[in-house]
Amino acid sequence: MNYTRALSNRRQAVARCRAARADLDAAVDDVIGVYQAHPFSTLAGAAGIGFVLAQLRVGSGLIRAGARIASGPAWKLARQYLFNNL
Repeated sequence: MNYTRALSNRRQAVARCRAARADLDAAVDDVIGVYQAHPFSTLAGAAGIGFVLAQLRVGSGLIRAGARIASGPAWKLARQYLFNNL
């Protein structure tokens, strides 16, 4: 593979990665919006999903990855709440 082809492939991969990140950010923003509008039902739904995953004995690695992903928006909401209300 020559250098120009490798560089072109790298640029395409970076563009795909940025598009996927933008999609993920939009999805997180949607979840945050739903949580802000309906916090109790959103938390109840998340608890229900967690219970179902525990009953299905989904691997702990998947659960840890989900918790790590979910903790980002949760901390963002907590910081917004604390800084706006103090």
